[in-house]
Amino acid sequence: MRWRVPFLLLFLACVGMIAFALYHQYVNWVMPCLMCVYQRLAVIAFGLVSLLATIWLPRSRAGVAVVGALLSTAALFGAGSAAWNIRLQYGPRDPSLACGSSLPFPIDLNAPGWPEWFVALIRPVGDCSQVDFTLFGVSVPIWTLLTCITLLAITFVLCRLRWRELGARA
Repeated sequence: MRWRVPFLLLFLACVGMIAFALYHQYVNWVMPCLMCVYQRLAVIAFGLVSLLATIWLPRSRAGVAVVGALLSTAALFGAGSAAWNIRLQYGPRDPSLACGSSLPFPIDLNAPGWPEWFVALIRPVGDCSQVDFTLFGVSVPIWTLLTCITLLAITFVLCRLRWRELGARA
């Protein structure tokens, strides 16, 4: 239970973050930019691996390391894309750092077979340099950066506890 419940809560937090983003996209018409989509993908990946960690209780240190590495990769990718978005929003204006040209979008959303809801979730249409929405005076990329750092710290603590627990049994 010390392993599964925290990861279930992390999964539910990720679901809540995506629901919050979709609410603002469809109700307040705050459209995601390319960096926002990358942040969403990182949160989705973190949530899915957290769900996997909820279901699967690793019985070896290698399993704990795999879960920790996957979660850390997703959190670091989210933090990195949030930091780049913050740079685009608050840094000095530089035409060479345009959001659309800074990173290519890896998925062809016009290809047949993609569910319409998924395309709507990750289609980048906004401008990365604009602050379209703030919560308590703080822009969304800053909140995402803080959240990803927190998720990384929680992952470290949970994996370390499981690591020690498995070492005590050996």
